[in-house]
Amino acid sequence: MSNSIPDGWNPVKFMDIFEDYKYGPRFSSRDYDEKGNVKTIRGTDISSFGDINYNQVPTARIEDTIVENHVLKNGDLIMITTADCGISGVFYEQMIPYIASAYAIKLTPTNNIDSQFIKYFMQSTNAINQVQSFVRKGTVANLPGSDVMHLRLNLPPLPEQIKIAKILSTWDKAITTTEALIDNSKQQKKALMQQLLTGKKRFPGFEGEWKDVSIGDLGTIYSGGTPNTSNKEYWDGGVDWITPTDITKQDNVYINSSVRQISQDGLTNSSAKLVPKGSLLICTRATIGKMAITSHEMCTNQGFKNIVPNKKTNIEFIYYLLTYKKHKLISKASGSTFLEISKSAFESIKIRVSTIDEQQKIASVLINADKEIELLKQQLSDLQQEKKALMQQLLTGKRRVKVDESEAALT
Repeated sequence: MSNSIPDGWNPVKFMDIFEDYKYGPRFSSRDYDEKGNVKTIRGTDISSFGDINYNQVPTARIEDTIVENHVLKNGDLIMITTADCGISGVFYEQMIPYIASAYAIKLTPTNNIDSQFIKYFMQSTNAINQVQSFVRKGTVANLPGSDVMHLRLNLPPLPEQIKIAKILSTWDKAITTTEALIDNSKQQKKALMQQLLTGKKRFPGFEGEWKDVSIGDLGTIYSGGTPNTSNKEYWDGGVDWITPTDITKQDNVYINSSVRQISQDGLTNSSAKLVPKGSLLICTRATIGKMAITSHEMCTNQGFKNIVPNKKTNIEFIYYLLTYKKHKLISKASGSTFLEISKSAFESIKIRVSTIDEQQKIASVLINADKEIELLKQQLSDLQQEKKALMQQLLTGKRRVKVDESEAALT
């Protein structure tokens, strides 16, 4: 923690601002009952920024004497003490009694404490670092409640706590809204793929029948290869060499680079083949069906079959079609050690395609859908970074809030 304490703020420990911690009661999974007498908040019911999803909290049937001893009160802080240690949510009274699960503790604030402010403090780097220093490592991480009471912070006066929490909550609302827009856009894209890639929905001017073709008819199919790993001259050159890991770690239609590169000698002295920009790289071993389109000339290891399209094939259309038909690729895989699709089996897979003009039209619509999702993801990332920076300033007092106006304003 910083040695500098803002004017009017006080250094405190959790033991100074909360009544003693209390773990939730232990009970059997058999006690969960839709007609039970209490709701039990689990770690999975609290989001990473502290919102409690009351709609998914399960109901249990527990003895009334136990419930009375553990029932949550309005404004109680619930803190997860296993797995995602330290994540906290603020409880607001509901129609039915609620308790925390056995893997969480409830903390009832004393006077002049805003639990929402403390919830945001628990998301700060300061709090996270303190929590990590207290966590007991093991099969499952565990944060002892006794250590929680020793968490330290510089605490502003109550009106300032409330204003800071209110400001940060506006960022949470914007983040939640953007996440919902992303989910909605993904669902819309999924519906579009189902309609457009099966020919159920046609654009005006396209009326011809779709044709069944083999993947081998789409262009030239190349396998990949790996240069001798013991020969240093074959590695760390200027040729991007794609592995399944490079594909699985990205979430994009196009792939721009690889973790490892090989040299021109490595390419010449292996079965790896350069494929041009606009080729489709498809994992056909282990992580079958993951794919991406090359943004420039590249090669792959042997875990791929790569399509260099002919003039009758729009490669973006094939990307979306084979993504939609991933189950068909998996069904053609075989092997005892790991699943793999042979080159002959891959080339013989049948798919139904439209004319090149309709392929291009369908691809353009789906590309635009992806661009919309990517834009929303960038907006989400920006909001998350803005909130993180604002938390660092507000929770340390580096930026102060006015508390004499109806709306909080930064000074």
